[in-house]
Amino acid sequence: MNYNPLLHVVGTDNMGGLDSKIAFIPESWVSAVPTLPAITDASTDADYVTAVGTFVFKKPGFKPKLIQCTDKTVKYDAANQGEIEGQSFAISGEFFRAGSKAEYAAFCRQVNNVPGYLILRDMDGNQIMVGQKHLPCHIKPSYESGMARADRRGYKFGYNADAVTPMVILATPIDFDDLED
Repeated sequence: MNYNPLLHVVGTDNMGGLDSKIAFIPESWVSAVPTLPAITDASTDADYVTAVGTFVFKKPGFKPKLIQCTDKTVKYDAANQGEIEGQSFAISGEFFRAGSKAEYAAFCRQVNNVPGYLILRDMDGNQIMVGQKHLPCHIKPSYESGMARADRRGYKFGYNADAVTPMVILATPIDFDDLED
């Protein structure tokens, strides 16, 4: 184990929140997933939480589904869970897509009961993978109509996954610009 001191570099940014663009990849679409190295293979602190490799899609034309979320509605949490000597992390969060378009309802149906991987981006540009091989992410969609004319209306997507680390960062990021085509 590497127990280097954790120091704050004065003057660095520490803005919270996540980017409003995220991506979803169904588990059944891929034959390979980026993976974390074994603890014994990690040589730097970052290695412990950085997944190496890329997603390998089973069919040509398969690519991550880009989701434009309502600004400031993407949330990510990592709570510790389990008993002493058997602890892990419970990853959970949510995102929101305002509106009531049929395409959004269709996406709810497409991801309901479909294990996969969510890719989020933090304010430092890191891509965070929710779900790992054999520990996929599960999404629970719902719809909120609001009551008053000024209420927000749209689709809320809760998600969860189990993990061995509070965050998995992709070493090889996905090109989000390419997903907009």
